[in-house]
Amino acid sequence: MNELSTLFLSVGDGDTVILGKDKIYDVTQEDSFILHGYFCSNTAKQDENPDGTRFTAVYLKEKKNIVIDGNGALLRVHGKMTPMLFDRCENITVRNLAVDYEVPTMTEFRVLESENGVITIKINDDCLFRVDGNTLFWHGEKGSDGNFYWENACNAPKRYIKVFDPETECTRDFNRNDLSFEKIEIIGENTLKCTLTNKDVFIRKGEIFQTRNIIRDQVGSMFERCKNLTFENLRVKFMHGLGMVNQFCENVTFRNCDFTPGEGRTIASTADFFQFSGCKGNLIIENCKAKGAQDDFINVHGTHLRITACDYENNSMTVRFMHAESWGFQAFEEGDSLEFIRWDTLIPYGETKVTDFEKINNTDIKLYVTHIPDGIVIGKDVVENATCTPNLYVRNCNFGPTSGRGILATTRGEVIIENNCFYKLWGPALLIEDDCNFWFESGYTKEIVFRNNDVVSCNFGKTWEGSPVIQYTPKVMDETSEKSVHGKLTVYNNRFGKPLHGKHVFRLEYLNEAEIFSNSFDAPFEMNTKKCGNIISKNNISEV
Repeated sequence: MNELSTLFLSVGDGDTVILGKDKIYDVTQEDSFILHGYFCSNTAKQDENPDGTRFTAVYLKEKKNIVIDGNGALLRVHGKMTPMLFDRCENITVRNLAVDYEVPTMTEFRVLESENGVITIKINDDCLFRVDGNTLFWHGEKGSDGNFYWENACNAPKRYIKVFDPETECTRDFNRNDLSFEKIEIIGENTLKCTLTNKDVFIRKGEIFQTRNIIRDQVGSMFERCKNLTFENLRVKFMHGLGMVNQFCENVTFRNCDFTPGEGRTIASTADFFQFSGCKGNLIIENCKAKGAQDDFINVHGTHLRITACDYENNSMTVRFMHAESWGFQAFEEGDSLEFIRWDTLIPYGETKVTDFEKINNTDIKLYVTHIPDGIVIGKDVVENATCTPNLYVRNCNFGPTSGRGILATTRGEVIIENNCFYKLWGPALLIEDDCNFWFESGYTKEIVFRNNDVVSCNFGKTWEGSPVIQYTPKVMDETSEKSVHGKLTVYNNRFGKPLHGKHVFRLEYLNEAEIFSNSFDAPFEMNTKKCGNIISKNNISEV
């Protein structure tokens, strides 16, 4: 086992671990903690990581009152890893630590020339490749068995490509099938001259291609059913699969953390930076900065599980994980409160408490509860764990540019988003959904406050009509429903600037109440509403 991981074999409650001053700790898959059974929300499908395998450098299980002081050290990953994993720990602080990959799993190259279907590209120095005939392969380093840790053809079915324009700081989608070649010549160090099969493909000189394998078999780090976690002064330069995943944790703080790409790169995470699934207590993200990802900055949600069977006589029911990328993990504990949610309106219609549970398989769980309401639509309706609905506080952060959205928060806890800058996001700065038919991410919100933020040139992707910068779109399937899903939205003292599509748009659906006041807009402001209650817009300043 490597030197860094060995340190954590003997860590006890109350210990302080101080790493070597500015030391580099190289960790490979083979000499890390090799763990199994750690199933992670929103990640790999069952055939992609069937055993919940994690390669981990820093591992703590059922530990308390520990401080890990990185002392400026760098944890450098070789292969694909989940660098930190804490399981059922309490009062853990991690500070002054950097994390990076020797060879990022996301490959980047810059277009030096593009003319008549021939492109000259310069591949980043920290990316590895090989050419076999007319096919370009990306790969990782070699493991102890002599094989590459990973390898994919540049246009393989599992690869996803976006193109970043350094001038506009925006990205666009690119069809991987258009990255096929009639001829490839190596003309210099990391420099290729490639003749495209499709001569009509639009590729512009100066653009940077960001390519990744979409399988989320490892994550940036994983924290499972922990309490009171604090991360301070982390410098994370690259994360594979998904970002910092907090699953059924209570009270988590990220403070003064830097999640921006390493030198010479434009990507720091292949998916979300912060994922909070089924958490509770207070989630705090303050004085942090992040940019360069192919998904969202912050996603806070629970999981809707579908009711597949009920036994009224024994007060038991079977519920099922429905999305292919969320399965296997423990979603309930004895004493948890549940709400029953109607599948087509997203409206709750009953409550109960869990008295016991048992895992049937990786998708099905049997729940024993205090009572079961009448009128359940078996095979359609869902349950939400109402105990695991946290408060969220995001303040003094700098987000963007990125090819994802800003903050997604479907929690009934208090949500305050203040004094942040959202700059050139692909989607909205604030996106509130809730659904039990697609991603199955729960649930409804009670009140969200969005104040004193700068929102600049967001939703450049123009994925939604009107390109809203704030969007409430719960996935209500019953078009006749007039019931509000979400509670109140308060938006005030924000500055909305430089829309890339000519106007600032709020899209609000199935929202009970909103107060939008004392904001400044440098272009026309428009609200598109559907099935909403009392929406008040006043004292907003137009600088048109």
